[in-house]
This record gives sequence, structure tokens and C-alpha cells, in this order.
Amino acid sequence: MISVIIVNHDGEAHLGRCLESLGPPEPELEVLLVDNASQDGSVELAHRDFSHVRVLAQEHNLGFAAANNLGADSAEGEALLLLNADAWLEKGALARLREALDSDPRLGLVAPRLRYPEGGHQFSWSPARGVLGEFLQRLRNPFEAWAWAHGRPARLVAQVAGRAWFTAACVLVRAEAFRGVGGFDPRFFMYFEDVDLCLRLERAGWRLSQAPGAVVSHAGGLARSRVEEDLYRPSQLLHYRLHRPRWEARFIERRLRRRSGDANVDRWLGGGGE
Repeated sequence: MISVIIVNHDGEAHLGRCLESLGPPEPELEVLLVDNASQDGSVELAHRDFSHVRVLAQEHNLGFAAANNLGADSAEGEALLLLNADAWLEKGALARLREALDSDPRLGLVAPRLRYPEGGHQFSWSPARGVLGEFLQRLRNPFEAWAWAHGRPARLVAQVAGRAWFTAACVLVRAEAFRGVGGFDPRFFMYFEDVDLCLRLERAGWRLSQAPGAVVSHAGGLARSRVEEDLYRPSQLLHYRLHRPRWEARFIERRLRRRSGDANVDRWLGGGGE
């Protein structure tokens, strides 16, 4: 069985299409919607149009990582499809992801190829998150529409920064592997939780891969705002403290202090928020 875990917060605009893409109810597919205290009609939509979906409605926003962990704790499948509420599966995507996971017992996570709703390429993997990796990704960003930026040439260049990671907009994860490493680290309220998970899976001996034949559309691309930065920066600083050399963590902190001020960085170092 595959357990689909969808974390949602005010995602009504895309949630219906996301759930429809999973197809009609079937015994080997359970769908769990973890709703992070939405104020729109998300929960009502799920109850009205998708009665087979198990809704885990929360009274407050747990954050992306903790909400996925909650869904995983309730899931019965041997594989977990972590799917953003603003993403939807294209035809055959789930079958190809499952086929890839079943082909290798040491494969802990398999990712699809992501694209924008209008059909353009979207980044599904990035270089290792560090000073060099973030620099390489900035160089890569203007070429997102180019096929080579997603394929073997870009991957070879990215290797100089370390192992690449896959975004959790959509991934199929072996439940044994996910639970074996403790799931997502809930200290990451949002952002970098997927980087951290990929690192810990590999350290535990699991392989990560991509199934290029599996295609998932992802709206994503939300405009940057101060609220978003207040979620992003605490996770970025935590990632550097946990996984990067001390000089890199200090470099990033000093850079942010010059750009954003001591008060903001001190607040970010204290943790994220809703």
C-alpha cells in the first residue's frame, strides 16, 4: 500500500486538482490530508468532494515537517508519497515512482521530474546546501527552462559541492527508511527539512534517486515576502549549524547580519514561527 500524505495550509486553490490527480479510491492507496489550521475552504472541499480522504485537521499550524510526521505516524502504507497541496500527478507518475522504489531494496527515496503548470522545467534537485552549493544553484537559477540544467551535465558540476538533494514537493519514500531516521526534523518549521532528510537518509545507508519518467506539476513559485523570509532564514541557519563546517555557519550568519541586521538574525537564531 502507498500512503499519500498531503500537508495543506490555505491551499484550496490547488487542493482539488491535487486530490483528483490521485484517481478514484482504491484499496492499495490511502490518502491523508493534514490540514494546518486553514482559514479557507480546504477542509470543507475535502469532506464534500473527496470523502475517502482522511482529514487530520489541526487547531494551529504545525509547520511542514511536523505535519508530515503526523501524517506518517497515522499511515499504514509501506511507502509514503509526500505531496504538496499545490502539486498534482501527471498520468502514470505514481506507477513509475512505485516501480523505481520496488526495483531496489536499498532505495529509500525516489523523486519525479517536476514541471510548472504551463509545462516548463522546474528544479526537482539542487546541489548540496552549503556556501559552494548555494553559489552553484544561483548560477543555475537563470537556466531553469533549459533541459541541460536538470540533466547529467549539471549533476556532474554539482558534485563538486557534494551530494544533491531532492525537493519534498513530491517524493516517494520507503516508510521503513523515513521512520528509521526519525522522519523530518520538526525544528525545521518550513524550508530545508527536505535537505536535512536527504542527508540523514544517505548517512543511514539509503540511496536516493529520480524516476525521470514520472512527471509531477507543481504550482510553487510563491512571491518572496518578509513573512516567507522569517520562515526561510531560521531553517537556513539551523541547517548550517547542524550539517556544515563551523566556518560556513559563521560566514552565513555574518553575511545575514550585514544584510538584515543583528536584531533579525538574533530572532532567526531563536527559531522560526507560524
